[in-house]
Amino acid sequence: MLRAALGVGVCGLMMAFGGPAVASPGDTHTVTGERVNLRAAPTDRASIRSTVRRGDELLELKQDGNWTGVRNMRTGEEGWVFTDLLRQRSTSTLGGGERGSFARYSSGFDRLIGRVNDELGYKFADRVEVGENGLLRVTPTQEWLFNTSREAKIYAALALYQMWKGHNNGRPVSLALGERGGTPITIEDAANGPIMDLPALVGSSR
Repeated sequence: MLRAALGVGVCGLMMAFGGPAVASPGDTHTVTGERVNLRAAPTDRASIRSTVRRGDELLELKQDGNWTGVRNMRTGEEGWVFTDLLRQRSTSTLGGGERGSFARYSSGFDRLIGRVNDELGYKFADRVEVGENGLLRVTPTQEWLFNTSREAKIYAALALYQMWKGHNNGRPVSLALGERGGTPITIEDAANGPIMDLPALVGSSR
């Protein structure tokens, strides 16, 4: 299995594909700041209702620009928190949209994938899931797996990694791209930069 360090600059060209995150009611988040204000409205001028602490779990209710409306899972209190001070813990399985959609993570990237799907005549992703510790798992369709080259699979993984990194505001993330039950292409942030693992099945052209 090939293991190679990836320079962040290689992925930088894909930043233009990213876009603002779409509101995802029902998702849960943890607080990353030491002591974060829970405000009455989505502005830093609004009154402070209370504070939440690092590690507290919050249920997302809505989004407004850079602010997320939440309910404190411990106290039931509701208010607004600056989104950069949150880390997504899990996603709701009851939300709208297709299971192979990227809309909740990047509306711009999702629109781009939609245009590519239209051009190819088949969908790229069958399923998009978020796991623990910042993992994004993407299961491609069989059509995409069959019709794309080794190089296309690698570049797709790079693009997905950069989109996911942008959605998480640069925090450590990991990506798995591959069919369910198989050995995926993975990219994982490490102390000295992102690391890519390529399974043997990627070694063939198609």
